[in-house]
Amino acid sequence: MEERGLRNYDLIGKIGSKGYISALLNKRKPLTLELIKLFHKEFHIPVEILIS
Repeated sequence: MEERGLRNYDLIGKIGSKGYISALLNKRKPLTLELIKLFHKEFHIPVEILIS
């Protein structure tokens, strides 16, 4: 996110609420298959990184 100049606020429309995004980024909530696909498609993050 830092490399792309994105903030948590920028993900609200794509993923969910501010609290949910914060929980994902702080590893309190697991990534779902749907989110893994979204991150891979939108941000070109390799799937291998997302599932590890």
